[in-house]
Amino acid sequence: MFLDDRWWDTRPHHLDRPPQLEGEVESWTTNAMKMLCVLRHSGFVNGAFVDFSTRRIGLKELWMLRWHREYDTRGPWTKAGGAKPEDWPEWMRSFKDY
Repeated sequence: MFLDDRWWDTRPHHLDRPPQLEGEVESWTTNAMKMLCVLRHSGFVNGAFVDFSTRRIGLKELWMLRWHREYDTRGPWTKAGGAKPEDWPEWMRSFKDY
């Protein structure tokens, strides 16, 4: 899988919090999602997958992707995990929920 990213070897965790400010990268070494959740394409990033498909991925949808075997796609930043629109940082609240 390849995505728009700020770093080439990103391994997010389902507990990673979204960046509080657009473009925030402080503490990205302990929160890889800050390197992926980048406002580049009107609330989406581009992705290429191992099945050779490509598509745009909603920024909140990043928490729904199966990044690795230990990644919980029903984590706390998903609707299934109980996330509500008001839980997201203000700059992300208008984006689609997943």
